[in-house]
Formats: sequence, structure tokens, C-alpha cells
Amino acid sequence: MASDAPVPEEPSVLSRALDLARRVPGTIAVTLIVLVVGALTGALWNPAEESGLVDRWGWGVDAFADGHWINLLAGAAIAPEPWMYALILGTFCVGGGFLELRYGTVRMLLAVLGTHIIAVLGTALLLLGLGALGVGWAETLAHVPDVGLSNGGFGALGAATAGMPLLWRRRVRLVGSLYCIAMILYAAEIWDFTHAIAFWAGILIGPWVVGRAREPFDWRFGPQEVRDTAAVILAFGGLHQLLTRIWPGEGGILEFGGATDDAGLTTLGLVGTAVISLAFAYALHRGRRGAWWLVVVMTVLTVLASVIVVAVGEGTPSIVMDLVLDAVLLVLLLGWRRHFAVKADRASRRTIWRRGLLTVAGLMTFTVVAIMALGSQIDPEPTLGTAIGEAILRVFGLTSGLEGTTTLSRTLLSAIGVVWFLAFVIFLIALLLASRRHTTEEAVSDRFVAIQRDTEAMTSIGYMTRWDGIDHWVSEEGTVGLGFKQVGSTAIVLSDPVGRTADLAAAHAEFADFCRSRGWRLAYFAVSDDARRRFEEAGWKAIQVAEDTVVRLPELAFTGKAWQDVRSAINRAKREGVTMRTFRFADAPRGIKDQLEAISAQWAGDKSLPEMGFTLGDLREAADPNVEMHVAVDEDGTVHGMTSWLPVYREGDVVGWTIDIMKRRLDDGVMSGVMEFLIAESAVAFKEAGYEFISLSAAPLSYSGEVEGTVERLLDILADKMEPYYGFTSLERFKAKFKPEHRPLFLMYPDEAQLPALTLAILRAYLPDATAGDLVKAAVTRPE
Repeated sequence: MASDAPVPEEPSVLSRALDLARRVPGTIAVTLIVLVVGALTGALWNPAEESGLVDRWGWGVDAFADGHWINLLAGAAIAPEPWMYALILGTFCVGGGFLELRYGTVRMLLAVLGTHIIAVLGTALLLLGLGALGVGWAETLAHVPDVGLSNGGFGALGAATAGMPLLWRRRVRLVGSLYCIAMILYAAEIWDFTHAIAFWAGILIGPWVVGRAREPFDWRFGPQEVRDTAAVILAFGGLHQLLTRIWPGEGGILEFGGATDDAGLTTLGLVGTAVISLAFAYALHRGRRGAWWLVVVMTVLTVLASVIVVAVGEGTPSIVMDLVLDAVLLVLLLGWRRHFAVKADRASRRTIWRRGLLTVAGLMTFTVVAIMALGSQIDPEPTLGTAIGEAILRVFGLTSGLEGTTTLSRTLLSAIGVVWFLAFVIFLIALLLASRRHTTEEAVSDRFVAIQRDTEAMTSIGYMTRWDGIDHWVSEEGTVGLGFKQVGSTAIVLSDPVGRTADLAAAHAEFADFCRSRGWRLAYFAVSDDARRRFEEAGWKAIQVAEDTVVRLPELAFTGKAWQDVRSAINRAKREGVTMRTFRFADAPRGIKDQLEAISAQWAGDKSLPEMGFTLGDLREAADPNVEMHVAVDEDGTVHGMTSWLPVYREGDVVGWTIDIMKRRLDDGVMSGVMEFLIAESAVAFKEAGYEFISLSAAPLSYSGEVEGTVERLLDILADKMEPYYGFTSLERFKAKFKPEHRPLFLMYPDEAQLPALTLAILRAYLPDATAGDLVKAAVTRPE
């Protein structure tokens, strides 16, 4: 991301850390106080319950009845167990640090102390009230003291959500609430109640803390909300058993004092179950039909089994709760099945199955060979038949009795099931999320071309949406169109939508529904500043990814010292007999065509990475009859360089031209400054023809402004890695010779969580033929 100005020195990690520390003095002070108190009392290395600190400084119904109200604050500086300091202070630093960093120390402290006090007193009142009604678990917990700062941490985290973007606000609140509910239902330690009340109190006071108006609750229950609700229920069912295996507590309010119901699975088995549940939940979130079928079948079987257990009188409260959740999930899946209609085409499924079978064959072969190779270290020593049988049985967690006698053999036999499970999960996810390839009908493409030609605001790179590999979409009203590239499950819209300005917002919402119905992510790439403002009004976010470079033709004149390089190139061409010839590629003489193809091949062969595509065309794109080619040819007919120019339309007329191909011959003897000459001559020709501007186009990941934000810094690193191979930064410096106007181009995206997937999709759009090895090699090596 180039700039001719001196680049300021990057601040060191230490200086950034010190700057951050200066901005969060309250968080640091509270953390130090807790650690100092822990050290002085010995709670940092001895459990507070064993040393009597909890009984002395803990809060609760009994402590308040004895008048120990000071414990409400004093106990916050002690953790029940030494290892809990990391969790408690970590939660506090995340929530409290965020609030202090964004909204100041006073608001942070008010949020932390306020939610802590509300949580402790609210829990005491809750337990007193339920205990008076004869609820057994409430009577027991009412007499349990507690200590720690975790309530304030949960409260601060809840309040911090008010300052987060909408999608992240909903995510954190959902995950936090589900965690609190799960722990109350299935663990029910005293702090589970205070955590829940503190978190929800933080959500309530959050708008006041961050100074934002409280938004009304959105009661909409559309297609995506149906998918998300089903996904959450499925994920909750798969995760709560793993969560309570890690911390079973008192068994939860459903079965207080009893053992948690984990169906006899090992911890590793619960991890596997949770992973598979999350895979299916994510597939439901994406509206996948295959996941819908499998989840419906499994849920029906689970509901029937639970009904039988309850009918024979063996149903526990936990089983009844799971039955209710499964019934709700089944109602959602069957009642709104039309929202789970996304499925892959047969070709994609066949490819995944073929790769899966090859993986099975490879893993089976490796497992058998490994068992045979370690034969002397396995008891009894295996034959080929027993090795094959053992490999199959281990996949299902069984064994024929083979046991390792060495560490290596025991590790191998134990790892077989894990490796096979990971392979199965990868195969399952690939199968569930396989994409259907979109095909644009010819009539839709024709309508898009007509809309684009007559639009009021076509961007400089808009003509690239007519290239091969770009699909088209037109709104139902037929007044707005856009071009997009599908990469896997991502639709990347290139440039601004075109058409009637008044209909753009409605068309954006319509296309978002179009993508959602197909399970696609959606992003807009290289959109103008005007389009950015419209998208931001709809809640989308922007990252600058390139910069268009526009030269206004009416006032263009190569006079003054600043144009010395360009004038020198023009004069050199006159001396060497080099002139510019203009033609359509299809009409070029055979000898010229052969030379152009040779130059293009030189550039492709000069790079260790494949040629880029998407917004970077070649001779195939130049074959379009609307594209002009300008070629520098000497008196002998030798081509020294070539450019191609794409038209820019406005209300049916061509008003400007955008450069695409810009290549010179790489042989010795080519005229120095040939590209400066070609662009200058092209500009003069277009000016004399009455056009308004030329665009020197936009190199990806290259612009003249300063780098701001974490994501922009990551893109800057990527640009630095790609520079030796594609020269984006040097190209940007070359364009500066023509004194262009810089117009920013943006990536528009709905959600930060999608950025990694969107980045990979855009990279794949530019480098569709690059292998993983090519990209790794480019990242770790520098070309000679």
C-alpha cells in the first residue's frame, strides 16, 4: 500500500503495550489489588475454602444475617481456588478493560461494582424466596458463601455488549446467556446464579454505560432467525454435557446433588459428540438440506427414546428437559422446512465422496502398514488379517485385543481412532457445506449489460463484470443489476451495482435474500465511496482494499517539470521510430497478434505464481469487440508494449476508458519508457476524441493512504508478500507519474466473523489456479 512520502517508523511492541496500559489504569489497579490481597492472604497458592477465608470473607444469606455487609466488597478480592485467579481476572480484564478503553475508568468501575452488588443481593433474595417456598436446592444454596471478582467481570462483559456492533452484540449475549442457563440447569454452583444475574444486569445497564440509546427488541422471525434458532438448540444440546463434565458442580437445579447425565461417554467421546453437533448446527445455520434430513431423523429417534423412558417412569428432570428441547427443535425443522433447502449439485457431492473414499483408502493403508511395521512391539504379534481387522475396529473405538508393548506402539494404537474421527469430521463438514454452482441465464446477462450501459454511475472497473467467470443478477423489477463471482459458498460482487439509484437499497436486500437462500456468504469488492455510504447506512462495514487512479482529460497537458519523465518517453519514441497503433484485438494483423501473445506468455512465465485474474485481464478479455488495444510498434513492425482499454458507460454513451493490460516486451532492446509513451499517447487520443477521463485502474491491496486498523495491517502484510511477484506497489508508483486523482475502493462486508472466509475467497478469485503449496512458498520465500 504505497506512498511516496517517508513511512513513519512502526511503534515497538513495548511502546504499544505502555500506551495501552496508560489507557486502562483502573483495570490494572483492580487486578493488582486482587493479586496483592491474594498474596497477603495466601489465597494465591492455598484454596480459600480450606484456609477459612471463604467462611470469614464470603458473602451470602448467612453473612448478611450476621451483619457482615463489608464482605460484599472485601470478598471480591479473593478467589475460591488458586487456579481460578486466571479465569476470574481474565473475564474481568476482557469486560472491564473494554469498557475502560472505550468509555473511561469511572463508567467501568460503576458497571463492575454495580453489577456485582446487584448479582450478590439479587441471588440472596432469589434463594431466600425460593427457599421459603420449599425448593430444596434453594434452601441448600442459601447457606453457601461465595467470594471472587467474577461477578463484576460477567457484569462488565454484559455491559460491554452495548458498545459492540449489532451482530457481535447478539453473539456475545447469546453465548453468555446460554452458558449461564446451562450452568444453572446442569451444575448449579452458587456463583452460577450470581454470574447469570450480573451478566443480564450488565446488559440492562449497558446502554447507559456506553451512552447509547436502548434499541427496541426485534421480534422478526424470518428465515435466518429460524435457521439460527434451530442451530442454537442443536449446539446447546451437544455442548451442555461437555460443559458440565468439565465442571459438574452440584448436578444442576434439575437433579441437584446427583451425578450429571453424560450417557456413560468418556470425555473424549463427549468432545467428539460436541464437534459433530457443532458441525450440524453450523450447517443448519447455513440452511443445508442434507443437515436438515439427518438432524430430523436423529431427533425423531431421540424423542421416541425419551418418550419411552418417561412413559416407563424412568424419566429424570434432565431427560424431560432434553425431550422438551428436542421437541421444539423438531417443530422448527418440520414447520419451517422450506428454510432449509440449500443443497449442493451432484458434481460437487461426487467430488467429495471420491475424495472421502480416497482418504479412507489412504488412512486404512497407512494404519495397516504401521501396525505391521511395529509387529514386534504389539502383543500378540499381528498378521495381515488381524492388522486389517484391528484398523477397522479401532475406527469404531473397539479392539480385537492387540496391545502395544512400547510407548510408540501404544501411541499409534490410541491415535488411530482420533485420526479417523478427524477425517470423518472433515468429510462430514465438506459434504454438509458443499456448494451448488450458479449458472446465469443468457437473458439475465443481456439485461444486465443493458442496465449497465444505460446506468447513471458505472465505475471505472465496471466493465470487468462482463468477463467470463462473472455471473449476473437482475432485480425482480429489472431496474438494478450486478455482477458477482462465486467462489465456493461465497458470492463476491464486483464493483457497484448498476441501475436506477432509487432502487439500489431494495435491490441490495433482495440480493442478500437471494444469497441467503443458497447458503452463500456475500461481500462487495472494489465499490466506490458513494456505494460505501449506502452500504454503511444498511449496517455494513468497509475496508479500503484499492484505489482507482483517474486522469481528467479536458485539463491534461504534459507541461512543467512534473511531467519530465512522460515528455522524455514521448521524445524517445519519436527518435526511435516507435508509434502507437490502435485496433480491436480481433482485427489485429497476424504478425502483431503473434507478438502480443508472445509478450503475454513472457509475463506469465516470468512469475513463480500463476497469473492473477478477477480484476486483472489478459488477451482473452481484450478480445471483446468493445475493448480497444493500443500497441507500441517500431518501423520494423516489432511490438515494444501493449495496453488494452475498457469502456466506461454513462446513460448509453462511452465517457471514459480504463486500462487493463499494461505489458512491455521483456527482451533486450525494448524502448525505455514504452509504457509511459503508450499511456500518454492514449490519453491524448482519448482527449482529442472528446472523452472525459481515463482510469489507470486499481491494483489490489495498493493505495496511497495510511494504514489504519488491524485488518488493514494484515492486508498490508499480504500486499508486502505479494509485491515481489506482482509489483502492485511499484505499479502504484508508476501511475503517480500521470498525476491522477485517487478514489478509494472498498470491500463491504456484513460481519467481522466472516472476514477470514471472505479473504480466502477473494484470494482464490484472484489466484484460482494456485495450489496451497504455491501460496505457502510465496509466503516464506522471496523471488530472486
